Amino acid sequence: MNNSEPPKSKRMKQKDDSRRLLIEAAVRCFSRNGFHKTGIVEIAKEAGMSAGNLYRHFPSKDAFIIALVEEEQRHALAKMEFKETEKDPLGQILTIITSCVSNPVYPMDQRLWIEILAEASRNKGVRHVFNQSDIIMRESFKNLLTSAIHEKQVDPDYDVETLSLWLYALIDGLIARTATDEHFSFDHHMSQFNQLIRQALKPKELQ
Repeated sequence: MNNSEPPKSKRMKQKDDSRRLLIEAAVRCFSRNGFHKTGIVEIAKEAGMSAGNLYRHFPSKDAFIIALVEEEQRHALAKMEFKETEKDPLGQILTIITSCVSNPVYPMDQRLWIEILAEASRNKGVRHVFNQSDIIMRESFKNLLTSAIHEKQVDPDYDVETLSLWLYALIDGLIARTATDEHFSFDHHMSQFNQLIRQALKPKELQ
């Protein structure tokens, strides 16, 4: 009996492996030199691949950024889908915030996320993908916030859309602080940040 993978499966795996290799190479280049100072040839060289082969997977530098945003979205949504089945929805929100700030999806890091935010502010195509991802991710956050209101963990007078924007602004700000301030330790301050968020969201009758 032949236990080898069908040829198509092998080709798909090779394609996925090459794509992953290129993404990791691009991340190293972007983190080292910034998005605009990094060229396609440099990424190909970093990956040990020809530029022609690179273009089969990624037609432009923008495509790398879009792929990273989409990958971050997939991983974050997987976490949120699981968390929505749990009790203590506000606790799960705080866990997700901690994960987003401390552990961006590999091979991303905090510095590269700042690069992506900056590029989204300049580049219409990247901005569109980023904003669409933001809407999808905040929708899951709003579901958790609605559950937290039902559990009397969040004041029902708050608008969940506004809360989701506020919490994502906190995440982006903490990622920026982590990326730019070598003396800042999110883990050191995490427990107090969590207390501040819980206190800010607590229903008025419980304050």
